[in-house]
Amino acid sequence: MNSDNEGLVPSRDEETKVSNKLKYALLIFAMFFWLLGALFVAIGGYVISQKTGYEELSDFATDPGIVLAALGCFIFVVSTFGVLGSLRENICLLKSYWILLIVVLVFETFCGVLAFAFWPEVKKLIDGNIAHAIRKYTDNVDLRNMIDRLQRELECCGSLEIDDWDSNPYFSCANIESYRSCGVPWSCCLKKYERNRQCGYGVRNNRVHVKLTNEIYTIGCLDKGIEFFKGNIFLVAGLTIGCTLPLLVGIFMAHMLANQIRAQVEIVNKQKVFL
Repeated sequence: MNSDNEGLVPSRDEETKVSNKLKYALLIFAMFFWLLGALFVAIGGYVISQKTGYEELSDFATDPGIVLAALGCFIFVVSTFGVLGSLRENICLLKSYWILLIVVLVFETFCGVLAFAFWPEVKKLIDGNIAHAIRKYTDNVDLRNMIDRLQRELECCGSLEIDDWDSNPYFSCANIESYRSCGVPWSCCLKKYERNRQCGYGVRNNRVHVKLTNEIYTIGCLDKGIEFFKGNIFLVAGLTIGCTLPLLVGIFMAHMLANQIRAQVEIVNKQKVFL
């Protein structure tokens, strides 16, 4: 009797349609981004915890710590579907996971097309954000560090021009009582002067007597950024592929694993009917 049943019912290795390699590959893939999201939340949360408060809603919305924490939360939540779906072999969770990845992919593509189609408006938006950071340069430590790093790396000053720094009350030429009046931050200075943190003080006031290009960077960061992208088109393409490829891989693996689990369920249901 037992020998007849053994001939009718295939072994587990023969009947399973679920690939363990695919299952654990997806688990590792989702777990990596799950941990990455948790790391972003932790770093963003730490940065936020060092704040004493926000003066305006715009400070809250543009703060690097807030942006990093929000991005981390989104990555963490999406990756949770992938981790639990692959671990529990749950079709509903896996389907939710690859649908969310498709939404992210479509959103990235839409933003890219939108940026090219409405570049003048996008440029104004970026200029507005940089201008806001310049105005809050002396009040917000994170924005200050971000602006300093941007100006050092791109070798630029201001958003569109060096006079953008006049919007900051401490660097404004109208504020003659400030020792920074008519100046720019040290990060605008040429690298050979960077050690002198007062190298940019009053430099815009001396433009008639001093050749500014010998002292500071005079090109705005927005124009420098565009110039950087044009000169490093292959690097930009590589980064674009690097952001898109993981999404495609995750979508493919989640979809394949869900189909395998569905096929396995059908086999089990057929076996129950025969039994």
